Amino acid sequence: MDSFLRDLKFAWRMLAKNPGFTFVAIVTLALGIGANVATFSIVYAVLLRPLPFPHQEQLVRVFDDLRGPNVQNIGMSVPELWDFQQRSGVFQDISAVWPISADLTGGDRPERIEALGTSPDYFTLLGARPQLGHVYTDQDTVPGFIDAVILSDGFWRREFGADPNVLGKKIRLDSDPYTVIGVMPPNFRHPGRTLETDVDAWIAAGYDANPFPHPARRDLRMFPSAIARLKPGLTVDRAQAQLESYSAQLSAQYPDNYPQAA
Repeated sequence: MDSFLRDLKFAWRMLAKNPGFTFVAIVTLALGIGANVATFSIVYAVLLRPLPFPHQEQLVRVFDDLRGPNVQNIGMSVPELWDFQQRSGVFQDISAVWPISADLTGGDRPERIEALGTSPDYFTLLGARPQLGHVYTDQDTVPGFIDAVILSDGFWRREFGADPNVLGKKIRLDSDPYTVIGVMPPNFRHPGRTLETDVDAWIAAGYDANPFPHPARRDLRMFPSAIARLKPGLTVDRAQAQLESYSAQLSAQYPDNYPQAA
């Protein structure tokens, strides 16, 4: 758990130093929790060229802000992520995203690579397909980390020489074993912030077992942000209105977690 939290802190520091995006934000919407200190922001974004995903107009980034002290991007908790997915009525899918500087071992020499922690529906919400094998989905969800890892095309070529028999091989990230189940196409990139370079590997978890606190804590904001796909026919303006209403419900239900602004 200590190592995990150090990774999260490192990722957060790197995010602040790296303002570059794969896409450019064009509209930011504040979605408040009533008159309380917490607000949620949806950033509707597009690429400099069209996003290489189906129905890109539905893709948004979701951030968590504090209204009282006017602090932005404070992170999102696991229960908030679940609330948005299951009860907000706004999103088809929503995935946590948190960059990790991971120690790759088991090869000729250890090295640091860029991994991305996500929710199991990450590839589903993007509508992204691998060039080799398959990706993890909601059906693979377990309370802790999923055994599977997805490789980028560049990492696959660099570390495995583009071996088509890479599926089923094991790699170790921060000493934890993962099984390679898929390789993404050369043109696939994570549509958001990274630490320094492109993502080399994707992993996922259900966030309800070790190394995560369980039961999940609403006051522990573990994720820098999330990406999501709006429900069909739902505009960003309508999403804002619905989340304003839902945020008020959360405020009333969890007053200790969303105290009144001073």
